[in-house]
Formats: sequence, structure tokens, C-alpha cells
Amino acid sequence: MKKILCFIMVLCLSYGFSQSDKKVLFIGNSYTGANNLPLLISELANDAGNGISTDQHIPGGSQLSQHAVNSTVLNKIASEKWDFVVLQDQSQKPSFEYDYVQNNVYPFAEILVDSIYSNDECSTPLFYGTWGRQNGDPQWDSISTFQKMNTRLFNAYSHMASEAEGMLSPVGIGFAHVYQDPSGVVSFGDLYTGDGSHPTIKGSYLAACIFNNLIFETVSTGNNYLPNGMNTAEANYLQGVADHVVYDVDSVQVDFKPNLNNNDFNFTLVEETVSLTPNVVEGTFDYWDFGDGQISTQENATHTYLDNGTYELKMFTKARCQSDSSTQQVVINTLNLLDEKIQSINVYPNPSEDGMLNIQYQGKENFKVISVLGEIVFSGNSNQIELKSGLYFIHFNEQVVKVVVK
Repeated sequence: MKKILCFIMVLCLSYGFSQSDKKVLFIGNSYTGANNLPLLISELANDAGNGISTDQHIPGGSQLSQHAVNSTVLNKIASEKWDFVVLQDQSQKPSFEYDYVQNNVYPFAEILVDSIYSNDECSTPLFYGTWGRQNGDPQWDSISTFQKMNTRLFNAYSHMASEAEGMLSPVGIGFAHVYQDPSGVVSFGDLYTGDGSHPTIKGSYLAACIFNNLIFETVSTGNNYLPNGMNTAEANYLQGVADHVVYDVDSVQVDFKPNLNNNDFNFTLVEETVSLTPNVVEGTFDYWDFGDGQISTQENATHTYLDNGTYELKMFTKARCQSDSSTQQVVINTLNLLDEKIQSINVYPNPSEDGMLNIQYQGKENFKVISVLGEIVFSGNSNQIELKSGLYFIHFNEQVVKVVVK
């Protein structure tokens, strides 16, 4: 399960240690507007020493399908380099039958996500996983209870977060935790207003704590902010629920961004030549660093070392606004004669698919490239040359290397 990577580090720091500033845009409806959720999150952040600036577009009953074609929404997305853009659909729609959700929810989430990334690839789409109604939705048996409706909502929002390579705020799971804890300080019914749908201040406070954890990679336990309408015992209980949901429930994934730490590579060594094969699970291959000042952008690369020693082989991978490397050591001890090294020249890739050749050698001597017809097509000292398709011979001192360009 993907969790926030610096959680352990956060727990090791004293609460209230100097933190960070975030910019967050909320796109939703009355579930976000109830009890002013953005303000609740801001108050929690401020108490912990964090800073947050927010904007919002949350007309009651609004749907992702409406937001996706709304110029106000699209202009707000484009107005800032947001750290997070929170996306929330109408309270029922993501729980409807699969075909309906497939056609009337997911495509519009995708449009909004594309707009977010087009504005800033480093922004994170953060899906507001809302809760089932207190007694479910009676129009279909599949969502006729809180548990059924809550499960459908969780699955839909998880799908959207995964497709977006974003994050999920599992507030509905927080409601489910309270539902399953009849002895809790806050009862399940205390989370709902009289309509059995919208949240009371306690429901919104639980949501705010979950968002606070995700946005600032922190825990809410110990936060001293207490909104009107709640007492300290209730706040402490809901803080604990939020921390449990985000960090302790194995079935809940909150972070769907590519995890480049899962990538590694294999290599084989024959004398002084290493052959590398990437194993990229998430993201894409970027380049190799052979540890001797040479790099290569070929995924399946070979490299010949000119000196004995221990080298750090690094494979770099990348994903949206992320870069990471995997490292292994290679030991070269087969080179003994300096004179032999100076006299040798290494040409790769050979054969070449695109005409680009890397030339690796020691010394300042020039080399010549002679075509199969005997024409000298290059003479000089360079670490990279480009040739047209054909057969060539590279002459360096007394060494001749045959090169094929496809």
C-alpha cells in the first residue's frame, strides 16, 4: 500500500515544528461548503504552524460533469500553481450503477485532471471521497444502506484517484470507522444533519483532519484547534479516527502517485564491460550514469570501463514531476596495462540504429573514420559522431574497429 513516505519522519519531529505553505483549490458543492471545510482545514494548519491559501468553486449540487465545462472552474485551475486541486462530485452520482458512472462521472474527472496537469504537472489532483448517506439511497438495492453506498463511493473515488495518479481523501472511510465504533465519543448519527446527508460540524471536522493529514503529511492528533459546537474529547476522538484511516488501514490506499522506489535494474559484467537491463515498474526509464563521467539514454545499454576501480551504477527514472535513481556498485579489476588502455578505443552502440556513435578512449590522439569505399569521412578527436547508414572502419593508432550503421 502506498502511504505518505515521510510519515515516519513527521512522527519523529515534535508537533508544531516549522512546517510548510500550500495552495489548495476546492472544486465541489455543498459537502465542501458545509461548515466551511476549507476554513476548518486552514485553522488546523495554522495551529500546527503550517500555512495554507485556498480558493473554491462549490455551488450546491454541482457535479463533475458541470465543473468540467465551467469556464469559472477552468480559469481558477489556470490561475495558480496549485499544490492540490480537490475534486468532489455530487453526493450520489459516483455510487450509481457502473455503466452510469463509467459514462457520466469518470470522463469528466479525466477532463478536470487533464486541465490540472496542463496548468502545472506538479499539482496533485486530490479526490474528496465522500460518504454514504446515513440510511443509504433507496432508489437501488445496491446502495440502499450506508455500508453499500459508502463502499460504492469509495471504489469510484479510488478509481478516479488511481487513473489520475493523484491522491484520495478517504473521508467516507472515516465515517465508516465511526459507524463501526458504537462506543465512540462521537456517535455515527452525530456526523449528519437532519437530512441524513450533509455533515454536522463533527462530520466536517473529521473530513478536515483527514485532509490536513494528506496535504501536510502530518498527523492531526495533538492539534489544539477546537471549532464551535465541539468539545475537546470529541475533537481528540475524531483526530484519532483521521490518523487511523490515513495511516493504519491497509485496505485504504491514499497515494496513487508513481512510486519510483519500486524500480531497479540488473547487470552482467564480462571483464571490463557491463551490460544493463532496467526493471521499471512505475514511471519511465530516463538514463544511466556509469559512475565514470559517462551516461547513456539507451534502456538496454553496455559500457566498457577504462580504469580499474569501484563505480556507482545509477539508473534514473522519472514520472510526472518526480525523478529518482537506483544504485548498484560494479568493481573493475581486469585492466592491468596502462599502455593497452591508451591504445584501445570503444565505440557504442554498435551496430547503431540512428547513426549516433559514442567514442570512448584515453589520450589526445586523433582517430579516423573510413567508409567501406575507402573515403575518410571523419578525422579528429571527439566523444560522439554521427554517420549515415553504411559500413565503416574506425582507425585509432594500430586498432581498427568495424562499425555498422543501420
